[in-house]
Amino acid sequence: MGLDAVASPTGLVIGFVLGLIPLLVGWRYRQWKWGVIGWLVCLFSSFGCGLIGGLPVAVLATSLVISYAFATREDPYTSQASLDEVTFDETWQEYLLRQMAALGHGVRTSARMLARNKVGFIGFAGVMFFVLMSAFGPLFIEYEGEANFSRRQPGASSLFQPPSAEFPLGLDWQGRSVLSHIVYGGRTLILTSIQAGLIATVIAVALGSLAALLGGFVDQAISFLGNFVLTIPQFPLLLVLASLISFNSSLGLALLFAALNWPALMRAVRAQALSLRKRDYVEAAVALDLGLGHVIMREVFPNMVSYIAVNFIFSVRSAMYALVGLVVLGIVPLSEPDWGVMIFMGRQQGALFNPAAASMLLSPIIAIAVFQLSLVLFARSLEEIFNPRLRSGV
Repeated sequence: MGLDAVASPTGLVIGFVLGLIPLLVGWRYRQWKWGVIGWLVCLFSSFGCGLIGGLPVAVLATSLVISYAFATREDPYTSQASLDEVTFDETWQEYLLRQMAALGHGVRTSARMLARNKVGFIGFAGVMFFVLMSAFGPLFIEYEGEANFSRRQPGASSLFQPPSAEFPLGLDWQGRSVLSHIVYGGRTLILTSIQAGLIATVIAVALGSLAALLGGFVDQAISFLGNFVLTIPQFPLLLVLASLISFNSSLGLALLFAALNWPALMRAVRAQALSLRKRDYVEAAVALDLGLGHVIMREVFPNMVSYIAVNFIFSVRSAMYALVGLVVLGIVPLSEPDWGVMIFMGRQQGALFNPAAASMLLSPIIAIAVFQLSLVLFARSLEEIFNPRLRSGV
């Protein structure tokens, strides 16, 4: 990822085009307000994160607009008429509209629950702060990658400086603004951690569900592999592998962390799936020969999504700590800007023994700690959003 701002004119164009989808849907259903809001949200999201950020937001915004207009008296799924007066036959377009409306209702319900849970909302706000800082911060703060010896104060033995009005987080060992490195340094760390957590969660859910539903040799093989990986001390193994293999991409590190973090969640998913396998609706789906994919995705997965979402958050935390540990120890290739590299270079340059350099060490440490705390708090809201038993009063 380059040092230029994530927000770009290209993203603005993408957002303008994607935003036309909810805007036109809003015009079609006379929901002007939500159509315009959807267009603005798509514009903002794509401007900050490009197609990766704009496309999911466009889908969610469109579903939200549809959810406000879909429930009509003629709709057989929401009509109060008798069964003799309605028909449940629907085209694929009607089915798509119904699914989009259901997604929109889910988004609205999730937003209400997120706002109701104050602690979880604080965590969500914290996560969004770091996302917005990484996406839009470079538009306002220029990255300082070159040493600036002209900032040395008279009589000072180093370029370190404590926080001041001109430099809110002080200067590092090369006279560069610590604030610029905080703004730019979280991108790769956060992205790699999310990739690792997502890959580990997908592996754990897939293998755990297959082990429980197929049983027999498949269950034994997957359980043996998971137990074997669990017996390996993770961080010492990371140190050995990182010293033998050169990881030049964040995806390579994410795959390494995911390969070591999936067994714990896999065992939990397997246990949940074993208990769900005996439920009537799962046995009915199996008896109707609806397919393994249908059983996993439509019958088993929705009943475990709360637990999976929370464990995804903790997988991200674990990957972030492991990555920072490897960087601080100098095992993985060091490249600025990065919060872990800031800690490593601060320790190397004697910041531990210089009071004026305290900000160079404390700033990335506090940033990592606040981001981790925000994830934990946000996990509380995720549990309420995905757990139907906690949705009373919503």
